[in-house]
Amino acid sequence: MSYGAFDSERYALSYDNRTIRDVAASVPYDYMFILINERTYGGGGIFNLYSTVAADNKFSRYIFVHEFGHSFAALADEYYTSDVSYQTSAVTIEPWEPNVTALLDPANLKWKELVNPALRFQHPGAKPNLITSVMAFRRNAVPACSQRSEEQMEALFEREKQASLEMFSKNKYKDATGTFEGGNYMQFGIYRSALDCIMFTRNKQEFCPACTKAISEVIDMYAK
Repeated sequence: MSYGAFDSERYALSYDNRTIRDVAASVPYDYMFILINERTYGGGGIFNLYSTVAADNKFSRYIFVHEFGHSFAALADEYYTSDVSYQTSAVTIEPWEPNVTALLDPANLKWKELVNPALRFQHPGAKPNLITSVMAFRRNAVPACSQRSEEQMEALFEREKQASLEMFSKNKYKDATGTFEGGNYMQFGIYRSALDCIMFTRNKQEFCPACTKAISEVIDMYAK
């Protein structure tokens, strides 16, 4: 296993898929999770390939569930405050992932049966405040992740978590299902189904309604 996959510092994958599959072939399996004997925060998940997690990190339980969502149900990341190794552009095609949408066809929203008709279709969320809080924490930390100790990183993530929890608790749409702008690494033009989700923050070990629906559909596909 190696950190730095796809030029993302804490994305941990292996480039030796042949060896992994040869070893895994000794037992029957449907999905694979690789535990990394490291404290350094990191992990990864690719649909229909495998998931990884640094098993000794303070946030390993969160990483485990989050990466499971990627590999098991093809869930997209719902956050938009982290850097990625490619430049995003204006969305002109509906994303294929089940938990994000570009709202190009609002009448056929992927999770329309989960939306309360009594609520407004789109919700303002708390984007500017969230971005300001996250960036402020990171400006006050050591400039580069590679220069920080894991103690510093864990403390930084914990402060971010507490700040966003406090912010979200005051939002009147915190329990609503609808369309919240921001997701899939883009602040504008992509929408998620809820204010918060384990695919969005480290706040709670729960999937939003759209993610839950997608996971249930995969389970049903295998179980029927």
